[in-house]
Amino acid sequence: MPFTKREDSNKKTGSCLLDASSDMTIYSAASNLAEIKDYYAEFNHFELNLSGVEEIDSSGIQLLMALKQSADKDGKQVFLNAISSPVAEIMDLLNIRSHFDWIKSE
Repeated sequence: MPFTKREDSNKKTGSCLLDASSDMTIYSAASNLAEIKDYYAEFNHFELNLSGVEEIDSSGIQLLMALKQSADKDGKQVFLNAISSPVAEIMDLLNIRSHFDWIKSE
């Protein structure tokens, strides 16, 4: 599974805590998107832990940006709480860290 929903997610409060797997690339984009859509319908607040992502490409970044944009439009919240070195490198290269809300400052 591309994302693992943590046990401390709570449907009553609408909070979904997700840990990303090691790959957010074009090869996993379809399964990543399908899984996010399932969670998106059930929850209003998302916290993504990307510290386990070993590889990310533009498809992974597009997924994150689309999730954030949809959430803003739908009155939902998306926060990043941790990122791996590969995610940090591409976010810094594209200068997009400020596009996301953070639980902890990165």
